[in-house]
Amino acid sequence: MALSQAVNGIDKAFGVLNGTAPAPACIQFDKTFGEQGPQSEDCLFVNVWAPASATPESKLPVKVWLYGGSNMAGGISNPAYDGCHAAVDSIIVSANYRVGPLGFLALKELGLSGNFGSMDQMLALRWVQDNISAFGGDPTKVLLFGQSAGAMDTYTLASREEAPQVMRAAAMQSGGGRDLPTIDQVQEWQTRFADGLNCSTTDLPCFRAASTSALQAAVAGMPKDPVVNSYTPLVYDGARARWGPVVDGTFLQHSPSATGSRVPAIFGSTANDSSLFVIPAFGRDAFTLNQTVYDAFLVSNFGPLASRVNETFSAADKFGGRVYAAMEAVITDASYKCWAYQGARTAAARGSRPTLPGRDAHGRDPLRVQHDQRSPGAGGNCTLKSTEVELARGMSRAWTNMAESDEPGDAGVWPAFDDEAWMGGQCWGEDGGRQIGLQQLRVLGRD
Repeated sequence: MALSQAVNGIDKAFGVLNGTAPAPACIQFDKTFGEQGPQSEDCLFVNVWAPASATPESKLPVKVWLYGGSNMAGGISNPAYDGCHAAVDSIIVSANYRVGPLGFLALKELGLSGNFGSMDQMLALRWVQDNISAFGGDPTKVLLFGQSAGAMDTYTLASREEAPQVMRAAAMQSGGGRDLPTIDQVQEWQTRFADGLNCSTTDLPCFRAASTSALQAAVAGMPKDPVVNSYTPLVYDGARARWGPVVDGTFLQHSPSATGSRVPAIFGSTANDSSLFVIPAFGRDAFTLNQTVYDAFLVSNFGPLASRVNETFSAADKFGGRVYAAMEAVITDASYKCWAYQGARTAAARGSRPTLPGRDAHGRDPLRVQHDQRSPGAGGNCTLKSTEVELARGMSRAWTNMAESDEPGDAGVWPAFDDEAWMGGQCWGEDGGRQIGLQQLRVLGRD
């Protein structure tokens, strides 16, 4: 069955809600991943899927889903996130949260520390604790899992002291393990948004008076870098920060990498994690990019270490002159694979396990976990092969096992993380010949 209930629960003051109607998405700030259905500021809803046979005595494991979308878009009514196919051995919950400036505006002079979207996610987890038993779920067996920005947000919540109270385990695909900027580091970025609204950073009434369309226009008008950027410390700092959680000293006292996941966790990436970003950024020109463009890309992402990364990821020597392919490899490793390794390494003592590199691109694995055959793309309808169906069932079951027992499965199928055995302590490319070592990331200021 599919039920949609307000995160704050059913209350007589609210009356009866239609649990079969799709919930509106929160206000969207990105067209690439934006939802096409209704949007509203009244958007804090959860979807709950349960087996038809579930009763309050079933005590089933619970899997709570956080969608991706660069923390600028996304929503639980996206048909790609339908949990009907996966709700066979567990309860599936998906939670809406605010995105863009409505979710993460962090202007110190305005008295705003951001992290409102993260607070929405925590509210949903607390709702699960209070209400999931009525749907047949066990509140002591909760897995929080997310992809892309949802994985980064999952890592953020899993690193908080409260994590063991609201989740038993966490699974992060293509985004887990990343560091977060401090509130000081994002002030220049946030100020640019204020400029787009023609509001001073101390004029709260100006922000409150802004219409939805004005907020969206201000975000759309913010300056963009001329090249594609990965998640490196240079990109986090200053005017190139992104919307998302920040280390504010209150809701989030430390960067997640400083504490690691406080619950058993899975960190994963895919072999072509960045293919969704590089070619669309350049369009048809992607296939004719030259070394000058590549150099600008490397300097933008790695600063003084650009030449060193160029040696390891030489477009001419290792990618047949295909600059776009070299960019994809760099971003896949620097933005996803290395962060997954770092997250697993930090939390290894708590039972963390990394996923093996997949064959798919960014965004495909969540469909497998949820047994879905629809693509997140506009109007997509991708039919899974029989081998993919089996893989989907296996992945879904592994995630259920994490919720139920902290273990994804038999050790022979999914071995525990071992620092030296896994890639020899480095972040390697899938061909075994490319790497961005952790020392390079540390030089850039992470440690």
